[in-house]
Amino acid sequence: MEKIRNRQYYESRFAKYPDVLDTEQVRVMLGGIAIATVWKLIRRGHLRYIDYLEQCYLVPKDWLIDYILGEHYAKYKKILSVQV
Repeated sequence: MEKIRNRQYYESRFAKYPDVLDTEQVRVMLGGIAIATVWKLIRRGHLRYIDYLEQCYLVPKDWLIDYILGEHYAKYKKILSVQV
Protein backbone atom coordinates (compact mmCIF):
# COMPACT_ATOMS: atom_id res chain seq x y z
CA MET A 1 0.00 0.00 0.00
CA GLU A 2 1.37 3.39 -1.04
CA LYS A 3 1.79 6.03 1.66
CA ILE A 4 -0.34 9.12 1.26
CA ARG A 5 1.96 12.07 0.87
CA ASN A 6 0.60 15.59 0.84
CA ARG A 7 1.95 19.09 0.37
CA GLN A 8 2.91 19.38 4.04
CA TYR A 9 5.02 16.21 3.78
CA TYR A 10 6.97 17.56 0.80
CA GLU A 11 7.33 21.07 2.27
CA SER A 12 8.90 19.47 5.32
CA ARG A 13 11.05 17.08 3.30
CA PHE A 14 12.37 19.87 1.06
CA ALA A 15 12.69 22.56 3.76
CA LYS A 16 16.49 22.71 3.43
CA TYR A 17 16.27 23.70 -0.25
CA PRO A 18 15.89 27.33 -1.40
CA ASP A 19 12.56 28.70 -2.61
CA VAL A 20 13.84 28.87 -6.20
CA LEU A 21 15.71 25.85 -7.54
CA ASP A 22 18.13 25.25 -10.37
CA THR A 23 17.90 22.15 -12.53
CA GLU A 24 20.55 20.30 -10.52
CA GLN A 25 18.55 20.79 -7.31
CA VAL A 26 15.37 19.67 -9.08
CA ARG A 27 17.18 16.57 -10.33
CA VAL A 28 18.29 15.66 -6.81
CA MET A 29 14.88 16.39 -5.30
CA LEU A 30 13.23 14.08 -7.84
CA GLY A 31 15.37 11.21 -6.60
CA GLY A 32 18.47 11.66 -8.72
CA ILE A 33 16.94 11.48 -12.19
CA ALA A 34 19.10 12.53 -15.15
CA ILE A 35 19.44 16.23 -15.85
CA ALA A 36 18.23 15.56 -19.40
CA THR A 37 15.02 14.14 -17.92
CA VAL A 38 14.47 17.35 -15.95
CA TRP A 39 14.94 19.39 -19.14
CA LYS A 40 12.50 17.10 -20.96
CA LEU A 41 9.86 17.56 -18.24
CA ILE A 42 10.26 21.32 -18.55
CA ARG A 43 10.31 21.47 -22.35
CA ARG A 44 7.21 19.28 -22.59
CA GLY A 45 5.34 21.56 -20.18
CA HIS A 46 5.00 19.10 -17.30
CA LEU A 47 7.20 21.11 -14.93
CA ARG A 48 6.77 24.88 -14.92
CA TYR A 49 9.70 27.27 -14.59
CA ILE A 50 10.14 31.02 -14.14
CA ASP A 51 13.39 31.75 -15.96
CA TYR A 52 16.13 30.30 -18.09
CA LEU A 53 19.69 31.47 -17.42
CA GLU A 54 22.84 30.06 -19.02
CA GLN A 55 21.40 26.61 -19.74
CA CYS A 56 19.74 26.44 -16.34
CA TYR A 57 16.01 26.63 -15.72
CA LEU A 58 14.81 28.14 -12.43
CA VAL A 59 11.88 26.37 -10.79
CA PRO A 60 10.06 27.61 -7.67
CA LYS A 61 9.99 24.91 -5.00
CA ASP A 62 6.20 25.26 -4.73
CA TRP A 63 5.87 24.45 -8.44
CA LEU A 64 8.06 21.37 -8.04
CA ILE A 65 5.81 20.18 -5.21
CA ASP A 66 2.77 20.88 -7.41
CA TYR A 67 4.35 18.65 -10.07
CA ILE A 68 5.10 15.85 -7.59
CA LEU A 69 1.50 15.94 -6.35
CA GLY A 70 0.10 16.17 -9.87
CA GLU A 71 -1.31 13.71 -12.34
CA HIS A 72 1.73 13.45 -14.64
CA TYR A 73 4.13 12.48 -11.87
CA ALA A 74 1.64 9.95 -10.48
CA LYS A 75 1.82 8.12 -13.82
CA TYR A 76 5.45 8.89 -14.64
CA LYS A 77 6.94 7.69 -11.34
CA LYS A 78 5.84 4.13 -12.09
CA ILE A 79 8.53 3.85 -14.79
CA LEU A 80 11.25 5.56 -12.74
CA SER A 81 13.78 3.52 -10.81
CA VAL A 82 13.87 6.24 -8.14
CA GLN A 83 10.91 8.08 -6.64
CA VAL A 84 10.29 10.78 -4.07
